[in-house]
Amino acid sequence: MNLKLIRLFLISVSSVICMQVSAQENYQAEIGVLAGGSYYLGDANNLLFYNMQPSYGVLFRYRYNQRVAIRAELSISNIGDINYNYSNSINSADFCAEFNFFDLERNENRMYSKIFSPYIFAGVGFMTDLYDKQGLPEPSLPFGLGIKVKIAKRWNVNLQWSNKILLNSDYMENNPGLNNKSGINGTNIFNNDLLSTLTFGISFDFWKKQCECKMYQY
Repeated sequence: MNLKLIRLFLISVSSVICMQVSAQENYQAEIGVLAGGSYYLGDANNLLFYNMQPSYGVLFRYRYNQRVAIRAELSISNIGDINYNYSNSINSADFCAEFNFFDLERNENRMYSKIFSPYIFAGVGFMTDLYDKQGLPEPSLPFGLGIKVKIAKRWNVNLQWSNKILLNSDYMENNPGLNNKSGINGTNIFNNDLLSTLTFGISFDFWKKQCECKMYQY
């Protein structure tokens, strides 16, 4: 076969691949909102999902690829005591790494791609309004799991269960209603409490990813 014909064929195939990738319109980032319920888990309450209070926030997600992403999340979570006598609003800023178990994308031409994926995440966070007269933000360790679904070309939804380890929870429990009346908590680095949230989120894709195909030179 003539070398010019071979070259023309390879260029044509590469062009078709480029057009196909471009048609998929892959995006690198998402922005969205989330809402659900939150609850405190510790000495003042040891029941999962008990006395849930409103929680809501916004998120930004940057995807390195279909499996790995990083996320920044700002949220307001309310907590209450087991007797429904006390409620407090806590502001949180979380920065987490995420791992999807499947290649999350809407691409019929890719064998292992799926429009849904379970995921896990962990990171670091900071919280304010944990207790009266709090000065600097208190650190926390957020982690959890969820499931994402691509419902449309650029729209995604997710259901997520998040837990934040409160590193200075002794101060928070001095608030009215969350006080540990039995005095069994004390100062103990292994006795940290959790702020948990169960939320539903919706996000929109933006920041279009450039075509990754390469033109071959001969």
